[in-house]
Formats: sequence, structure tokens, C-alpha cells
Amino acid sequence: MQTIRRAARATGGTVAATAVAGTAAAHSGTTHAGTPHWLLFVLAIAGALGTAGAVAAYRRGALDGTVGALAALSAALLAAFGLVGLVELQVVSETPPSLTDIYPGLSLAVAGAMAVGSLVVGRWKFPQRPRYTALGVLLAAWVVYPVAMPNGGVYHPLGYVLVATVAFAVGYVVWRDTRAVVQSLRRDRRPLAGGLLAGTMFVVFLAFSAGTLTLNPDAGVGAPTETLVLFIPVADPLVAWPAVEFVFPSVPLAGFVSVGTVLLFGLLGGLVTLNVGVLVQQWRAGAAADSSTSVLGMAASTGATACCCCAPAFYGVISVIFGAAATPAYWAFMNPASPVGGVFFASSVLLLLGSLVRSTGGGQSAVPQ
Repeated sequence: MQTIRRAARATGGTVAATAVAGTAAAHSGTTHAGTPHWLLFVLAIAGALGTAGAVAAYRRGALDGTVGALAALSAALLAAFGLVGLVELQVVSETPPSLTDIYPGLSLAVAGAMAVGSLVVGRWKFPQRPRYTALGVLLAAWVVYPVAMPNGGVYHPLGYVLVATVAFAVGYVVWRDTRAVVQSLRRDRRPLAGGLLAGTMFVVFLAFSAGTLTLNPDAGVGAPTETLVLFIPVADPLVAWPAVEFVFPSVPLAGFVSVGTVLLFGLLGGLVTLNVGVLVQQWRAGAAADSSTSVLGMAASTGATACCCCAPAFYGVISVIFGAAATPAYWAFMNPASPVGGVFFASSVLLLLGSLVRSTGGGQSAVPQ
């Protein structure tokens, strides 16, 4: 939804505005394709518990590797089905935002705290690794960019530089601190295959959660009734990127793909792939006990980070439980001036990267800041 709203601002077109209005009408009920919201919520919880149970059973020797992997994968697919349903049926607020005046100041305060914290922790714990401090400061700039730049900085060159620099900084940390283990994945097919499968599933769910893909296209007056493909700029992440928007009512399927979303999804999906690949590799090698971070802790960190990356899904859960009372949370997620989205992204990058560095023995402390 946020991307659609920002696309409307970037293009000034009426197509995106119509899509927003249609989405509000389509997602204001309490069922999705005849399925009650509470049932999807139960499926998501059951899948998450099933995945955790399969991992615990494997670690205790109750399940062998093949059965444990199949059980965990099946439970994860069940959880993904429930979560995608929750994302698709989010209750959209019909009332205007009431707390947006505090968003700019809050973004400045949060970004300032992130930058100062990165400098302090970098100087204290990682004096020989200034790249960690630099990454923390760059992520702070990501959070504050939409409110610090005129008109949100949608077309400002600095925004493109910031996105590219963050991606480069993450890649540089991976190359410097985890290069040996990452290269070993190229020669170990099974862990690599497991990582690629997990990364692909994560990107698919992220696409639904972020609103770039939907199986519930807008319906009603003005909504497309035939296949539609448009080339438009979409302001996500941070700045306007060339994008292809598509609607296939007969499938049903709708969404968009932009240069920026490919870069962002590739970054997060790549980190998930590497984390899971190393996790599987350590399981097979039996090296978990010798690692500075347990495999269980690494799995928990990776799972929590996956939720952080899919921040809009949290609003889907909140809207199911609280309904229209979740309006403040809706605007906190959807308004570009709010720091919530940027903080979730920064947390995701730090947790995934920190988990990878710890698991490969490339770090001296818990999480690079």
C-alpha cells in the first residue's frame, strides 16, 4: 500500500489513486475469498509452532534429517499461507491520519539515536572495523531521508546514491568477514540448495507483504477488467525507479516490479539465503557446539529477522485482532514520513548480517552496529 501511495505521488497519475481507493474497498471486510480472518491467523500460528517443533525434534534426535526437513518445510508453507492471507485482507483505515505531525520529529530523533549509537558501539566494540560504523550511519540516513529531503527526495540523486551505497556496504561486510564460508557454499550443493529455497520463499512472501504482489486485485468501478501492463516510476525504496505494473484479473494477479524492488528484495533475500545455507552446513558438519553462536540461536535470529523484513504483515495481524482500532498502526506503516518502515528495514539488515558474521566466526561481538 505504501508503495502504491508513493507511486501516485511520484507519477501524479490517476491510475494509482484509483488502485488505492479500490484496495480500501476490497480489504475492508472480515473474510478473504470466503475464509474467516481468524482461521488464517490460526494457520499462521500453527505453522510457526510446527516449524519450531520440527527443529526442536531434530535437535533432540527424535527426527532424522530428511523427515525433520520435510516437517519443517511443510509447517513453514502452512505458516506462509496463513500470513499471505492475513496480508491480503488487511483492514484499511477509512479515517485520515491523526498523528502524522509527530512523524518528522520522530524520524529525526530515531535516526540521530541510530547514528550516535553506531558511532559509540563501533568505537567501543569494533575499533578495527569502521565498516560496521559506516553501515549503521548509512541505515540511519535511510530512516531520515524521506523527511530530510524536499518533497521526500523522490527524484533527488542523493537518494539513488544512498540506496546503492547501502547495498554496497552490506556486500562489502559479507565479502570481508564471511568470504571463506560463503565460498564454501559454492562447493556444497545441499546447503546452497536449502538456502536458495528459503531465500526464494522469503522473497515471495516479502513481495506479498510489501504490497508489490497480490492475489486479490481491485474490483469495482474503474478497476481493470482486462489484462493491463503499464510502465511507470514507483517511489520505493526511497526514490522513483522505473517499474512495470501489471494486472491480470482472470488469474487473479496484480503487482509491480521495479529496479529498486529487485535491488531491495535481492539484498534481503540474499542475506536470508546465506544465513540458511550456513545453518544447514553447520548442521551437517556437526559444528554447532563449536560455534560462538548456537545454530538454534542463529535460526531464531533469522526467523525474527524475516518477520522484521515483512513489517506490513504485522499490521495484518493487528488488524485481524483489533479491527478498526488498529488505525494508528496502519498510518505508522503506510506513511513515508514515519520511521517505522525504515527502522524495520535497518533492523532486518543488522540482524541478518550480524547472524551471518557470528555464525561464520567473522565477528568479535553479537551484532555489528
